[in-house]
Amino acid sequence: MAIVLDTENVFDYLTALKYCNAADRATSSIQIIPAKNFNLLITFADRQQLLIKQEIYDDRGETNREFLAAWKMHELVELFPALGEKISNFLPDLLYFDPENSILIVNYLDDYCDLSTYYSQENLFPIEIAESIGRSLGTIHSLTFRQSEYQQFLNAGDRPAVSYTAIDIILRMNRIAPQVFRIMPQECLQFFKLYQRFPSLSQAINELGSSITADCLVHNDLKINNILLALNWEQSGSNIIRLIDWERVNWGDPAFDLGCLLGSYLEIWLDGLTIDKALSLNESLQLATTSLESLQPSLFAIVRSYLDIFPTIIITRPDYLDRVIQFAGLSLIQHIEIIIDEDRVFGNRGIVTLQVAKQLLCTPQAAMKTLFGPNVNLLNS
Repeated sequence: MAIVLDTENVFDYLTALKYCNAADRATSSIQIIPAKNFNLLITFADRQQLLIKQEIYDDRGETNREFLAAWKMHELVELFPALGEKISNFLPDLLYFDPENSILIVNYLDDYCDLSTYYSQENLFPIEIAESIGRSLGTIHSLTFRQSEYQQFLNAGDRPAVSYTAIDIILRMNRIAPQVFRIMPQECLQFFKLYQRFPSLSQAINELGSSITADCLVHNDLKINNILLALNWEQSGSNIIRLIDWERVNWGDPAFDLGCLLGSYLEIWLDGLTIDKALSLNESLQLATTSLESLQPSLFAIVRSYLDIFPTIIITRPDYLDRVIQFAGLSLIQHIEIIIDEDRVFGNRGIVTLQVAKQLLCTPQAAMKTLFGPNVNLLNS
């Protein structure tokens, strides 16, 4: 029988693993952290903190087994110290994995905060943060690029099928079944009708799918929600961010990671749109809580610093930046899907997001001028 952790038995579990002792129960605090998994934050008397994560069991008593992939990433950097030495500083600090009970123990980094929280509270987008993200991602991609030993290790053994890759998104869009029109609220059906109305959009998505090239280790779910920022980042030097939640790590196309990252910045802009029937599309875009102009320097800094670390990707794949922009558009479509699935909502904000996604997917060269500014050339900067 699998263990199901709760606030009562977690100390027994940790004591058996020698992460604490019986006396710690009385002197430690425990907090439930809302997330897709069951997360408990334990703070000990000496202020050390452990995050205990357990995947949720379904009606059949099974989990998605996503922690297997996250631990595989941990094992990769342990087995290959030359790689680990260069990338461990911007990865999570995993301590223990219990595959039988789908439990992961993580050293909680209390001197970091969620980047999404920082952005939403400050509404500031310092270039230094964006540059650090670009360098970190470029380092991971460049060091694993076409390295067969890393690929073989990552794909070997018991690991779950990754279900949120670019290919999965594309397949879902190509399999809009008739029953969708029976089970979806009328408001949400507008998304599927609009998508089917633009053959150029589905053509661009299919061509993007054909261009996917699995060349390196990819995070596969890279967005600002999965990035931590050092609280004292202004005094911390170059290692100011951590890329966390590697449950979907895979061997894949690096353009997907970079594109999804850019897409998550665009979500800040699009989710803050002022929607009113009296406003035109351009007026809505201009009145967003966070303007695109305020994000453009960070978007540019991410890509520029990434290419500084990984310049050979442009040589081996001359269309790489086009694909990055298209994947940013694909990530916006995924964002719409998630909102429809979770909230059963597709309104004017969703329509505008789909229009932006269409521009990114169908005209990536022109979209670059929208994202980075009309006078910016990433390859010559």
